[in-house]
Amino acid sequence: MRLSPLLPVNTWDEFWFVYLKMQETLEAFKRLKKTFLFLILLSASLSLFTAFKAHMNNWLIFRAAFDHLIDGTSLYVLYPEEHHDLFKYSPTFAMLMAPLAILPHWLGATLWNLLGALLFIFALIKLPLTDSQRQGVFWISLPEFIGSTQGFQSNIHLVSLLMLFWVYLENGQTLKSSLSVLCSFFIKVFGIIAGSLFVFSHYSWRRPRFLFKNIFMLLTVALFLTFLPILVVGWDSLVFQYQEWLRLLKMDAAQSHGFSLMGVVYSLTGLPFSNLPFQIFGAISLLGTFAAFRNSPQSGRLLGLIAICYFMVVFNHKSESPTFIIAMMAFGIHVTFFTNKKIRWFLIILTLTCVSVLYSDLFKAYKQSVFDVYAVKVWPFLLLYPLCLIQIGLTSNRQKKPSLNTEPQSL
Repeated sequence: MRLSPLLPVNTWDEFWFVYLKMQETLEAFKRLKKTFLFLILLSASLSLFTAFKAHMNNWLIFRAAFDHLIDGTSLYVLYPEEHHDLFKYSPTFAMLMAPLAILPHWLGATLWNLLGALLFIFALIKLPLTDSQRQGVFWISLPEFIGSTQGFQSNIHLVSLLMLFWVYLENGQTLKSSLSVLCSFFIKVFGIIAGSLFVFSHYSWRRPRFLFKNIFMLLTVALFLTFLPILVVGWDSLVFQYQEWLRLLKMDAAQSHGFSLMGVVYSLTGLPFSNLPFQIFGAISLLGTFAAFRNSPQSGRLLGLIAICYFMVVFNHKSESPTFIIAMMAFGIHVTFFTNKKIRWFLIILTLTCVSVLYSDLFKAYKQSVFDVYAVKVWPFLLLYPLCLIQIGLTSNRQKKPSLNTEPQSL
């Protein structure tokens, strides 16, 4: 289960390293092929059904973005004749949609969701989990996976890339780790929060050459992805798009509280306030914990990844229902750290109830009037986030308690 920080040192070693990793991935897929094939078929079926029966607003936004990019028109204004919301992603994201944008709507949308499903499966295989733990993560994530798939959202892609970033960082694969985290950033800007993992000594001051290599690769990949749209647009047009994107992000920052800690506080007080103090507090709690326990073992660093995923929901003023696949995939991993089955199942039932069951059609009458108003969806993570930070400290100090463990356990 422990990832090896092996680094290829020459061409033969690199070839052998890649071959072994491919063999491991293939064997893991074969062992859980029924589960993974079910997920792929489910993703394709939901995509096709929605494509022909419902309005694919998110997909239409993604697809139209490439056309607007090459036309030189602003990506960040409303086009009511094409779709019903604003495009809020980077110009690079619009560029990367090119292969799918030229396809028929139904096919491009289906392939987009299948890409998310395959990334999700690949991340599950690569994480240092047992097969039973992978199945546990799968079933816990499934309700939110379905919701995100039906909405043709990008959150499945995002959380999978974050998981792969951690895996590649552990393995010392700097190019792949840089591509993973920066692709998540160019999908949604808060993906860059994963870079806070570099606070851990395993990635930073204890290995200065490794840190320098990562910084150099991150900068190189960032420049490449930033200017990738130059292939289809001129310099002035690209600068214009980035200016428009920054304008939208500034405007977007002050508009809502979302299904977040701020949303809960607002629902209880009804008073207007700025999100910034809460987000500063969240950043201090996250970075402070990472810095205080920077010598954590691998299990502590995995908890760090989980804490980052929770942070992206708890302190995100734009958290909405589809965002929670990010937290739920992390939660599926988190519960494996609890050896006490009663506590583990209490957390599973509590979290699935608040996040998925109460937002199902069974309670549709109460969704907007009660659950949305009080941001019920985020309630479990107000407990899980600080608990995760505490567990990072426990792993660092090698302390054990009856209900907690420093190594993941099977469900």
